[in-house]
Amino acid sequence: MSTSTSLLNTKICESEPSNLDRRRTLRSICPCRTNSSQEYDKWRDLFTLARHGSYSERASAAHSLGTLIEKAKVVPAYRALLKHFQSDLDELMLDPKASRNVLGVMKKHGHAHKGAARKNYRKAYRVFQPYTKQDLVDWFNERMTPSSRKVSVASPGIARLATWMQHRVKCQPNRRTTDEELLKKAKQYLPAYFS
Repeated sequence: MSTSTSLLNTKICESEPSNLDRRRTLRSICPCRTNSSQEYDKWRDLFTLARHGSYSERASAAHSLGTLIEKAKVVPAYRALLKHFQSDLDELMLDPKASRNVLGVMKKHGHAHKGAARKNYRKAYRVFQPYTKQDLVDWFNERMTPSSRKVSVASPGIARLATWMQHRVKCQPNRRTTDEELLKKAKQYLPAYFS
């Protein structure tokens, strides 16, 4: 049994850590305390405990996950981590109590009612859209045919597309940009790749 599994195990026996120790372990990987963006096993356990743990474990997991969502908006390593667990996040958000706990961490007063939880989740979902130049290059090249030229990060068209996307996210944070919209802009800014 791995260290993370034994520390996060909810069974009670003499050889296992106390409830307080388990909560400390859960919160120790929170982005506000340490750089834990590579500890995938612990984060996987955290998503599980956010839904199925004890009351105190759910609260500690909610704190770490809410902070992760906030950090993912500005830190690429946490963005990659959250993207890795996108399906786990979707599953978590189907649980009303768990989603309110997690998204409550993102609110100034620490509580998210139903409407606020949905609003904050839409904002959180921005991290899954192509946003940086590298994201847009990867997105664009995935959609080009194998025989086509690949676009690079240094392309002026990619810079313009990134500026447009960042402006969209800043000015319309609740609006999700579709692939069709992004492709239309790509044709405008990178016409040579479509001729």
